[in-house]
Amino acid sequence: MGREQWSCRSCASTVRWRSVIHALSVELFGKSLAIAEFPYRPDLVGVGLSDWEGYANRLVKKIGYTNTFYHQEPLLDITCIDSMQHGQYDFLISSDVFEHICPPISDAFQNAYKLLKPGGVMILTIPYVEGETREHFPEVRKFTVAQEGSTWTLHGITADGGPQRFTDLTFHGGPGTVLEFRLFGKTSIEQESRNSGFDPVRIHGEAAMEFGIVWNRYIPEEAPYRPLIYGLDTPPWVLVKARSKESGIEP
Repeated sequence: MGREQWSCRSCASTVRWRSVIHALSVELFGKSLAIAEFPYRPDLVGVGLSDWEGYANRLVKKIGYTNTFYHQEPLLDITCIDSMQHGQYDFLISSDVFEHICPPISDAFQNAYKLLKPGGVMILTIPYVEGETREHFPEVRKFTVAQEGSTWTLHGITADGGPQRFTDLTFHGGPGTVLEFRLFGKTSIEQESRNSGFDPVRIHGEAAMEFGIVWNRYIPEEAPYRPLIYGLDTPPWVLVKARSKESGIEP
């Protein structure tokens, strides 16, 4: 079973998608439950960032969950949130989104922190490797992507208005779709999280065999697609906003 390979004949879920629910369940209820076993808790309010419909459609029947999108209603741009949303949510799910966000990525981490109530948790999955994050287009603040002949090109604008052009692009999901802006490094993820105020910050790297969650080693060079995508054997992170008795979520 690979992180991104469909491996459940019933629901077509991947290890990543199952691990999101495992981590969410452990954080909210103290143990790993299938969604069907979740208690009915509409008072636990949270949002997903373009979540997989397979679990999104089930979560909405159990807890106060809304799936949001960058390009359609209900809208949520994690880089530019409304102050009215600050402190509104018990949980936030972001599964393989942050690697596709235009720099600076610190804005996304800080806004995720602002969205959560005290005691709130963020379930975060992103491909990552050891060490520091590698930004592909660190100075770009606005961009468009266009096909020029057989090549896909990013036309970027820097903070001071200068143009930049890049042709060595990596897409997740096929050319012209979801552009990879960075390859996260484990050290940088923890630092970004703590700089934003999250504490504790931890990785849910345990196996949960009863739910088909196991983290097999992924070797990019042996994958059938190009350009290579690294970090596709990585378990979810849990980022916690400082807990309080008023949050209603026990550790």
